[in-house]
Amino acid sequence: MNDRYAQTVGFVVAGVGLAATFLDWAPVTDVLTTTAAGFAGAAALAFALRRHGSGPDWLDAVAAVAATGLLLASAYAILGITGTLPRGPLLALLAGVAAVAAGAAAVAGLEKAAVRERERRTFVAVVVSIAALVFGSLVAAVVVSFLPEGPLVQVPANTAFASVGYGIAGLVFVRSFGGSLDVSRPGRRDLLIAGGGVVAIFAVHLLLNVVVAAFSLPQSTHSLVETAKAHPEILPPLVVVSLVFIGPGEELLARNGVQQFLGGAYSKHAAIVAASLVFTGSHLLAYAGAGAPPGAVLVTLSRLFLVSLVLGVAYARTDDLFAPIVVHGVYDAVQFALAYALFT
Repeated sequence: MNDRYAQTVGFVVAGVGLAATFLDWAPVTDVLTTTAAGFAGAAALAFALRRHGSGPDWLDAVAAVAATGLLLASAYAILGITGTLPRGPLLALLAGVAAVAAGAAAVAGLEKAAVRERERRTFVAVVVSIAALVFGSLVAAVVVSFLPEGPLVQVPANTAFASVGYGIAGLVFVRSFGGSLDVSRPGRRDLLIAGGGVVAIFAVHLLLNVVVAAFSLPQSTHSLVETAKAHPEILPPLVVVSLVFIGPGEELLARNGVQQFLGGAYSKHAAIVAASLVFTGSHLLAYAGAGAPPGAVLVTLSRLFLVSLVLGVAYARTDDLFAPIVVHGVYDAVQFALAYALFT
């Protein structure tokens, strides 16, 4: 018999989401706040009924849908905020993400041990990603301190050696949990998936451009792009750095490390989503620059999440790093090349 642990977790986090609607949401309208509260309350009620075994199985799906509503309502609220982000919608957004995950686990009928293992692995993946960011930054800072001053040398070098640090952290992580280092001679299938991945990632990119333009959505820019506006000469070296350092370093950590590790508790498809969320979160500081509106940061991170799904699929389809490294490297390289053409 199902121990209903997932429903218990869902009830708690949906309750947190409901409580968040009573915090400060200004300047969000009362209608939107009430809508978020309604979704949170519906999710909490459905989870509570299932938790005590007094409701039909389909209430798990109702809880998941209501949790999705809470997530979307809080995200929509953040979109309209241009000043300081209040605690209410941010807490509701995080609670919505957790409630959706709990709802998915409940629908899948996962027992307590399976859900706890997902929680443990997700926590470890987040901690490892943060530690890798710190380690990469330290490696880059040490190396750059010995180089000549000036953005033309220091910015590409900082990016390159930070990526080396991420790769080293990813390799250590893979070895620590007994995973496999998925690097081999690429075959015809790897080449095809890499080529298809490049096409797919730019198709997603262009589609998102259309959506952003159609709804006039705000966006933030990467800190490297902000630097390049004043010093466009750093962009040609960054094209090379993307292919040689960024793609291999970040994919070794995010896919071979985090996604493979999460695959020990999640299904193959769910691991792609979970790893992409962790990957997206690791870029928060890069896009949340000084003065960046919360809505713009949210839109940009949402775009990054959808794009990173392509990288996760490329890795999952091949169980090898070649395809995601190529797709990632080419994607970033083209972005830097286009930025150079625009800024000069």
